[in-house]
Amino acid sequence: MEKPYRKNVGMVVFNSHGEVLVGERSNFPGSWQFPQGGIDEAEDPTTAARRELYEEVGIDSGKIVAEYPDWIPYDFPENLPLNRHLQKYRGQIQKWFLIHWNGEINDCKLDIYEREFETVRFIPIKDTLATAVPFKKDVYYKIIEEFGPKIHAFLQKTKKNYDGRTIHLHPAGRASRSNSGFTNGFRRGR
Repeated sequence: MEKPYRKNVGMVVFNSHGEVLVGERSNFPGSWQFPQGGIDEAEDPTTAARRELYEEVGIDSGKIVAEYPDWIPYDFPENLPLNRHLQKYRGQIQKWFLIHWNGEINDCKLDIYEREFETVRFIPIKDTLATAVPFKKDVYYKIIEEFGPKIHAFLQKTKKNYDGRTIHLHPAGRASRSNSGFTNGFRRGR
């Protein structure tokens, strides 16, 4: 009997410079990845993304800009040392979210839950392919193809005003401000 995939969420967090947040894995030094994590039983993907983003990097604010249209699977390599919980899975099947965040790297907290990253940084999205572990490169390629243009389009529509808050321009010409908290149903509810 073939093992199932573990349901998982991935979050591509980008800043107003168009760079994306990646973390260097504690268990894979030199490998950098987007925040990601498992979906708990009876948890919807958006809630899981909110929870995992807070647990892994301490981010509890942002704006969901896009959701990848499909679930993307990847298999664990045979030689990958897995904890006992993950050994029952063939790999992971992921739902990905694109999130705009105005915070600074120093705002990230890496030890809220179990520390997954040694450090985090912002890099151009195209550079994530070169830093990812080999078995996730196909996933990252799809994410870059889908989210790269969306980051650019979002930043073209968004302008900074004099006090640093974001003004989101609506098609009808109205503007709305936001400078904290998740929007589009992505507010931390603990």
